[in-house]
Amino acid sequence: MEKVFRSVALIQKFDDEKSQFLLKLNAGRNQLNFVTGERLEKESFREAISREVSWQLELERSKDFVVSNMSQLSMEYAGVLPGMTAKNKIAVAFYLVHLYGNSARSQVNESTDCQWVNAAEICRGRTNLGTAIDPIPVHWINRWEILQAWH
Repeated sequence: MEKVFRSVALIQKFDDEKSQFLLKLNAGRNQLNFVTGERLEKESFREAISREVSWQLELERSKDFVVSNMSQLSMEYAGVLPGMTAKNKIAVAFYLVHLYGNSARSQVNESTDCQWVNAAEICRGRTNLGTAIDPIPVHWINRWEILQAWH
């Protein structure tokens, strides 16, 4: 059984009492995804997401963002992920990530690869403009009701 050990960054902002989450465009797959990271050998889930936020968003650790000390949700199970046929041993951890200061927020907001989306779009797996969202984290979010789609 193949192992999937992944961390997911929940980077959130609030505008006019509406919560939005940062997703990044994977141009090769033409879909949005959370910043995620596969855990490397001897690396914690938290270290994996810190590494990936720094690399994928081109931000400096400790200066531009902070990863919560504990995951918001950590799950382990055996199952088949969307788009796969074989059963996997799966471990996933969701971490809140907070951007520091105006420079990190501006850098993310100015990126053409980053997009803020609401919980309803994430739960549906598609933005209001029709861009697909990676089905694996959408599956987890809906399975464990991590986000609620308020209408």
